Amino acid sequence: MFKKKIVFVFLLLVSIGFISAQNLTVRIENAVIGRGYLMIAVNNNEADFPNTGFRVLRIAVTDQVMVVVFSNLPMGQYAVSVYQDANDNGKLDTNIFGIPTEKYGFSNGIRMPNWNKCVFDFNGDKTITIQLK
Repeated sequence: MFKKKIVFVFLLLVSIGFISAQNLTVRIENAVIGRGYLMIAVNNNEADFPNTGFRVLRIAVTDQVMVVVFSNLPMGQYAVSVYQDANDNGKLDTNIFGIPTEKYGFSNGIRMPNWNKCVFDFNGDKTITIQLK
């Protein structure tokens, strides 16, 4: 009887986790076809934003508009950063003044990496759009 209760509690906890995990769809616009990769980071804390992410993807640019789905994302607060690594060197290139020379963008249409302005609540399936500039 005790074993059955433990199995039941375990299954209940696992099912709650699946119920609370949803999909975040990121629509990235204005990419340059055939030039490198999109580096996409979904961040769940300010300390790591925008350099590393809770979930990170690197995808080849095959269209001007790219759609990426982050599946089974737990509910919470997130900020998304994207850049097009045109020369495939693994970093966002900048000029001597620190201004990016590769296309980039952040959630909420923000131009500078500011956690408080880029963060959004994720309470279930959601689609956001990021314009690369």
